Order: sequence, then structure tokens, then C-alpha cells
Amino acid sequence: MGTSSEVKLEKAPIAPNHKSRRFRSLRWKISLSSSLILLAVVMLFCFVSYLGLMANFDNQREDNYRRYSREVNSLIQNTSQNLYQLAEMIPFLDGMKKPLLMNDEEAISNVFDSHWALLQFHNSVEFIHFYNPSNQLSASWDSLATNIDDSILLSNWVRQVNQPERPINPLLCRESCIQYIIAPLLVEGKKVGVVVMGISLADVFLAFKRLSGADMGLLIKEQDNLKQGDSDFSHWDIYISALTSKERNLEILNKAAQNYTNMSALSDGIQVRWNDQHFQLKIFPLNSYEPDKAHLVIITDVTAAVNNIYDSIWKIALIGLLGLICSEILLFLIFTRLLAKLKDVAFVLPLLANGQFEKFRLSLASTGRIQRFRDEVDTLSEAAVSLSLQLEKLEQEVSSRTEMLIEQKNELSKERDFVKNLLDTAQAIVLTQDSNGEIMSLNAYGEMLTRYSENELYGKSFLDILIPDYESHDLLFHIKEIHTGQRMQLRHEAITHCKDGTTRHVAWLHSHLSWKSPDEPSILSVGLDVTEYKRVEGHLAWLADHDPLTNLFNRRRFSEELEQVLSRAERYNHPGALLFFDLDRFKYINDTSGHQAGDTLLKMVSSMLAQNIRADDITGRLGGDEFAIILPEINANGAIGVAKKVLDQLSLAQLTINNRTHKISASIGIALFPEHGANIHDLLAAADLAMYQAKAMGRNAWYLFSDKDRSRERIHTLVYWKEKIEYSHLHDNFILYLQPIMHVKSKKISHYEVLLRMQDIDGTVLSPADFIPAAEHTGLIHAIDHMVLRKAIAQVAEIYQAGFQVNFSINLSAHAFNDPELLPILKAELALHQMDPACVMFEITETAALEDLPGARGLMVEIKELGCGFVLDDFGVGFSSFYYLRELPVDVVKIDGSFIRNLSENSDDLILVNALCSVARGFGKKITAEFVESAEILLLIEKMDIDYAQGYYIGKPAPANQFLMK
Repeated sequence: MGTSSEVKLEKAPIAPNHKSRRFRSLRWKISLSSSLILLAVVMLFCFVSYLGLMANFDNQREDNYRRYSREVNSLIQNTSQNLYQLAEMIPFLDGMKKPLLMNDEEAISNVFDSHWALLQFHNSVEFIHFYNPSNQLSASWDSLATNIDDSILLSNWVRQVNQPERPINPLLCRESCIQYIIAPLLVEGKKVGVVVMGISLADVFLAFKRLSGADMGLLIKEQDNLKQGDSDFSHWDIYISALTSKERNLEILNKAAQNYTNMSALSDGIQVRWNDQHFQLKIFPLNSYEPDKAHLVIITDVTAAVNNIYDSIWKIALIGLLGLICSEILLFLIFTRLLAKLKDVAFVLPLLANGQFEKFRLSLASTGRIQRFRDEVDTLSEAAVSLSLQLEKLEQEVSSRTEMLIEQKNELSKERDFVKNLLDTAQAIVLTQDSNGEIMSLNAYGEMLTRYSENELYGKSFLDILIPDYESHDLLFHIKEIHTGQRMQLRHEAITHCKDGTTRHVAWLHSHLSWKSPDEPSILSVGLDVTEYKRVEGHLAWLADHDPLTNLFNRRRFSEELEQVLSRAERYNHPGALLFFDLDRFKYINDTSGHQAGDTLLKMVSSMLAQNIRADDITGRLGGDEFAIILPEINANGAIGVAKKVLDQLSLAQLTINNRTHKISASIGIALFPEHGANIHDLLAAADLAMYQAKAMGRNAWYLFSDKDRSRERIHTLVYWKEKIEYSHLHDNFILYLQPIMHVKSKKISHYEVLLRMQDIDGTVLSPADFIPAAEHTGLIHAIDHMVLRKAIAQVAEIYQAGFQVNFSINLSAHAFNDPELLPILKAELALHQMDPACVMFEITETAALEDLPGARGLMVEIKELGCGFVLDDFGVGFSSFYYLRELPVDVVKIDGSFIRNLSENSDDLILVNALCSVARGFGKKITAEFVESAEILLLIEKMDIDYAQGYYIGKPAPANQFLMK
């Protein structure tokens, strides 16, 4: 077999240039490369381990520093606290109370001498001074030499403490650091002076060394006070005031001073090697009276930790090197056998390249070596055999594949036709551009929309033909980015020009296409026609500014225009006027002829206004039948003339619907700017008030706002209350109160009247008389009524759930019963809270009924059908009380308090009340007497057979939430 193998190898073609190159076995290449890699890994592992150990060491060191800082601060704080406790104890020492009260300096000295030695010995007090209330020194014991600066500083501290009687505890560092306490002396609650005590921090250093085991020193920055005998720290500008283990640590500090010229390096902590030992040094600023004056240096022996780090690194390196040697020996043995097999396969591969597939397989089989386990080289040999079979099979299939390619070309042609039909069917413009931005193709929808054929646009510039009016410079730049592939997509909208002269608004999307030659398209452009969408969008924008019925500006846009006019008027000092008016009897026209008639009337008025005002004037419909006109650059006479002209034109018009003719009139309020208001708020309020003045004059009139009738004050009052009401509504500052109503015969509370109050910002509770008039005038009254209705029913439901079974009478405004929204809200709230309508009554006043009696009566009937009841309030005040009693479906009448208040003193009131009761009982109504404020009045109404009593004698109104606390 060996001979056969050699013959075949001689015939295998080998390139001559391979023989000229020097041969290096993969065994050595791989072994050498893996050795270098493993060595790098070992070194990297050692380096990472070193970094990790050092990081752990640094973290532990930082934790120790933080602990040292806390311990030092705690020791200083304890020292200060002990001093303060000693200062508080001084007045209680034997014999000290009386001398201190008498401010007897000699007596203080004589008495305290016996205590001074004890304080100095046991508490390490360095000095103590007594000052009288006049800041003068009374007595002093001092073991330290205090210079004149310190004495002046002490005097300042004494004055600082003597006045507010608050102790201070400064830390003063000069040649050494002294913890001071300056505290007021109080004897039997009386201030008798100030005591000053001081203690050295030497005990703190010793206590720190005992607690932490680390050394500490005190460094004071004051170059003039350098001591003889210490090492030279002049470049640090410090001297060492105190130092534990001084002999050794002084040498360590000298070593640090030589290595670091700036002492600030010690703030982050440094490491110094001394006598083959490692020490960590870190300074901490001392929080003394003079900032940055003194620093504490902490010296820690870290020799053991550093040596442990070095030992660990050497052990890791040694283990890594041993593993490297073992790995190399194993790799060398593995590759020696493996590469021998690979060499056999490599020498027969040229046969495969020459197409000698059968000979290749025979040669490969002859070199096979018998072994127990297969490996990657065996897999390679098998793969080579499979490859030879595949190549042989592919060679046979080449001819057949040629025919298949022809068939595939036909299939691709069909797919291309399908894509073209798909593009022609798409409802979007689809075109392609080459690298020069010239159109190469256009689909059928694009031809239909632009009126251009594909041939007409072929080779033409996309920008020049379809969107010539666009900002071509920026678009051209972005199109070039699409061509070059710097940008993959571009979206934009543009006016696209058609061949017939029309334009379309098109949203374009340009996408980059991969291309290999200038003849192929580089951009796919898809355009979506959004012309109709833009038209609708413009219409919506118009609707946002206009009233759709009259085509006039709406309130929002009118306010913006008014703000601009006021701004120009202020800038150029031009006067102007605002006309504010509404149509007289518009509600009557709506009610009698229908809302269609009202709409027709509003259109007629807007048309007349457009014909009778100047081109620069601005007209708006503010809502309902309210209109306003801005007259820029006009004086009072001109504004009055316009108002008269408007009234004359309106009086000439009439509206006939359903054989009923309606005359048109209006009430116009005139306000001048800036005379009557420099902002929208004040100006509209002034015009609104003037309009109401015109109505008061008999309607179909104009009224010029004037300061003479105090209207401005009314405006400010109205604006003030309007803002207050809106704020309270927004922040839920309205409160419901309950006032009890007693059944006279049983002497039990039968039901409660719900009253409204408003809590002001300062907590003041305001009654409805303060804010209801403003709410009625500003149109906020309906919102208040809706709020009261919702809040009252929710409150009643909560009270019922708490187990209280009583009825409630809800007070609403006079306008509530003319509000069409009242009934739906009432139904919804009763259903929401699952309330029995029979436990709810409503109070209606004669004023409410007088405004629209048929409407009020109809609404009351519908509410009564739900099960609710009604109370006629203020009964007897008006002449029409009996008429309302007959016309309105009320259950209870409430006699006005003006007849009840003086019932026990006025016989006339007694006669009137008896008469009112007779009438009410004749109609079958129950009777309530309000303003029952005494036992005499209660006794009288009981004799009159009145059903219910209400008043302060029965119970005062209280917040509804207090009801649940009973």
C-alpha cells in the first residue's frame, strides 16, 4: 500500500511557487501562538486581579475613613455636649445660686474656687469665665494663656449669647484646638449672666486612638507659629500641634512632605512607605471657628493588607505559568498526531481541482488510518468525498440548467408584467428617477392625475416639471442625498402642477433604490393626492375661528382680534370703541316661532352688520343672541353714530314666519378704549354693563359707559366676584350647610334645609348674598345650581348610608327653574346615588316663579312626578303670594321671617301670620315658620297650629360633613 501511495503522490500536480517557500509546521505555529495568547491571558488575569484587589482595598479604606470621620465628629460633639451639661450644672453647685443672683464678683470667686479644681481634674476643663448681664467679666479661672485677640473674640461671643440667650459652641484653633461653650446662666428662670468654658481636644485624640487603633495628629495652618524641633513643613504652611506616637509618625509625615509638595494631596488619602512598612495618610478639615485653619491627619498601618495583595498576585501568576506549560505540552502532543492525518488529505486535494473525482476518492481511501475514535480530520475527509460527488453531479447538471435559465427568464418577464399592472392599479403616483433626478417611469394613475403621459415626462426633471414652485434648493440637496444613499427616505408635501394648468396638493415619499449603473433608477417616488384633505383641513381651521351660523368671528377669535386692536391702540395712542349688544325679546321669538326662526333672525342681523360697518371694523357673535363690534380709531361721537345706525337698520327689518311678524331691536352698550378699559376683561365688562343700562332704559337703545354712575366700581366688583366664584368652583370651595327644621307638635327634627356657603381663600365663610348677585349677572348661576344639586344629593345619599333617615330641602337660585338642564341632571343624580326622590324637596321663591310662571310650573310638575316635593319660600312678602299658592304645585309654604321675628312683640304681625296660615291651610298646604329665635315665638306658633319651626332657637346652620359626626 505504501508504494501505491507514493506513485499517486508523484502524479499529483503541485505548483512550483509552493516549493520555493519555506515550510513551517502548523504544530509549531499553533503551539507558539497559543503560548503567546495564554501568556497574555495570564498577564491580563494578574492585572485584573490586581485591579480588583486594589479596588477592594480602596473601598475598605474609604469605609474606614468615613468611620473615622464619624468617630471624630461624634467625640467632638460629645465633648461639646459634656461642656454644655457642665454649664447648666453650675447654678446648682453648692453656694453658687445666691452670688450669681446678686452678681457679687467676690462671692462668685470665693464660692467657685472650691469647685474649680474638681472640674479641672475630673472634666479636663481648661478655663472658665463668668460674665454678668452687662457682658463684663465677673470671675475667671484659666490654665491657658489667652491672647488679646481671643479675649476680644470671647467678648463678642458673650454679647452674641447674652442677647438671645442661646448657647453657642465654637471650636477655636490657634496653637492648639479648644472646644468652647458659651451658655447663658439661668437661676430660678432669671438670666444672671453668661459662662464661658473650654476644653482641649487632646482627650479626643486619645479616645480616637483607643477606639480605632489608628494614630491621629492635629495640623494647624499658621506659618508664623512653627515650633522649633519639629521637622520642616514650611511648604505645607502648617505646624504639628498634637500627634500620637509622635516619634514614628513625625518621620512618616516628613516622608509624605518630601513626596508631596502640596498638603491638599492628603485630602484624597496617600500611601507612604517607611522602614519597609506601608502607611495610609488622610487629612480631614476640622470644623473650627476659622475655616480651613486646622486639619486632623489620620495615620493607618496598612502593611499587612498591601503584602497580602502582592502575595496574592504572585500566587496567581505562578499558577497561571504552570497552567501555561501544561497546556503547551498537551497541545503539542495533540497536534503532532492530528497534523499527520491532515497532511495526507492535503496532498490529494489537487486531484479534485483537476476534475479527477474517481482518482481523488481512491487516493483518499488509500491514505486512511485506522483509529478508535473519529475526529475533525475524518469529518474533513468525508466532506471532501461528498464534495467530489457533488461536483461531479453539478458538472452533469450544467447543461440541463441552461435550459432552466431560459424558462426562468420567461417567468421573470411575467412577474415584471404583474408588478407593472399592480403599480398601474395603485391609487397613488408611482414614478422612478435616475441619478440626475430625471423621470424614468410613471404609472397609469400618475398619468391620469398629472395629465402627462409617461413618454412626455421621460427624461424630464422631476423638480422642473411637477413641482417648480417648491423650495427647490433644499429639496434638490435632499434628493441628492437620496441618490447617493446618504439618506434612505424623504417625506414632503408640495403643490404639483398638471399638464392642463391645474394644481394638486401631493404628499411625496422618496426612497433610495440600490443601483449599479446610471441606466437604472435610483429613487422610487410615491405621491398621494391630499388635495381634498387639505380643503377639509382648511374648512376646519375656518370653523375654529368662525360661527358657522352667521359666518362671523366666534368668541375666541373675536377676543384675539380685540387683544391685537388694544395692543395697536396702546402702541400708537389711537382711541377706539367696543359695541356690545344682544337682541331684544330673542327668547320670545325662539319660544313662539321655533329655533329655525331664531337662526334666520341671527343670519339677518349678521348680514345687516356686514353692510353697515367699515371695512376695518371687526364683528363677532359671542354666543346666543350676543354680538360685538370692534371700532378701531374712532371717538365717542363716532361710536354713538355707528350704534344709532345699527339700531336704525335693525328697526327697518322684520321677520315673518308662520303668519307671525316679528320686529327686530337691540340694546347696545358702548365702551371706549383705553378710557374704559385697557384689557379685554375690563373692556368687555364695561360694554356688558352699558348694554344692561340700555336695556334698563327701555330696550332698543344705546348707552355709553360712564364713570359718573360708578359703573367702573361695579365692574371691578363684578370681576372680583366672578374670579372668586370661578376659583371656588375649580377648587371645590363651596360648602353645604344644614339647618334643622323641627316638627312643632312632636318637638323632633323632621328635616333639614340645605344652604350654600363659599369658603374664601383666607378661610372666611361667605353667605350667598355676597356672591349670588354677581353669579346671576355673569351667567355663572346655572353652574352653581348644577353644582349644588349634584353635591346636595351626593351628601344626602352619604347621610342616608350612615343610617340617618330624614328629609332634606334643597335651596336653589331663582334661575334654576328656568333651566332646561335641571331635570336631566336631577334624574341622573337620583339614579346614580339610588336615592328615594320622596326624601328631597326644593324651595322656590316668588321671584323665580314671576319670571316665567308657565315654564316654572311645567318644570315643577315634572319634578313632582319623580316624587320630589316643593316649598314656597318667602310666603307673604309679595302681593301675588296667594296667586302663586293657587298656581304652583307646592307642598309646604314658608312664612317669611320678617313676620315671625317680632311676633311676640308686634300684634300686627300676629294678625298677618294668622291670616297667612288660614289661607295656606285652606289650600291644604303645610306651614313652616322661619326666624324662630326664642321660646316665646315657638309657643305662639304652636298655638297657631303651624307645622314646622326653623330658626336659631331650633338650631343654627352647620357644615353638612359635621352631620355624620353626631
